[in-house]
Amino acid sequence: MKYTLFASCLGLISACGPLYEDRESPILDLAASTVGLSGDTPAATPTISPEIANAQPGDLLLVTLTSREAVAAMTKAQVNGDVITWISPGAVTMTFDRGILIGTRGFNDDLMGVDAHMTRAAIDAGGGTVNRAHSFLDSEDRIITRQMHCTVTRIGTETLTTVEGPREAVKFEEACTGAQLIFTNKYWMQGDTMIRSSQAVSAGVGFIQADQL
Repeated sequence: MKYTLFASCLGLISACGPLYEDRESPILDLAASTVGLSGDTPAATPTISPEIANAQPGDLLLVTLTSREAVAAMTKAQVNGDVITWISPGAVTMTFDRGILIGTRGFNDDLMGVDAHMTRAAIDAGGGTVNRAHSFLDSEDRIITRQMHCTVTRIGTETLTTVEGPREAVKFEEACTGAQLIFTNKYWMQGDTMIRSSQAVSAGVGFIQADQL
């Protein structure tokens, strides 16, 4: 099967330790328990052959675990309207709602759920302020929810280097701040389509970059 060369990538990242975690962070003078997720790594150019990229247009998501530069081609596992769940050869799944990451399964530190419907609306509107709620499992398998206030800003037009060649996109950033979590997500839009994003998963996983092929 043509995706097996990626099985050693996302199939192994469930064993990754904490990434981008700073529990003594002075960011924004918040409490010492605040976790700051750093998404400052430049957008990567995914490495995959054009033959694979063009084999199933629209049905392939190339996901990079930013901290490890591990890459996997994910295929659609379930489609429910605008909500799509993707699965890697190693059985890691990621669920997106119109490009916004709303859940993962298969990591040690999963994102159990996200209420971020306002984010996509703000992107479509060219920017704005939104509220987010992220749910995680604690050490006793109880679901805890982190509330955040976010600002979505239109940065401008960028030329992305992709496996399909240069692509013009409009970049947005979403800066989120909460009592226990701080991060900045990034989105690149081509019309109504999100062709690339850099989004926070959790303190234990860090960021993923998702490229729509």
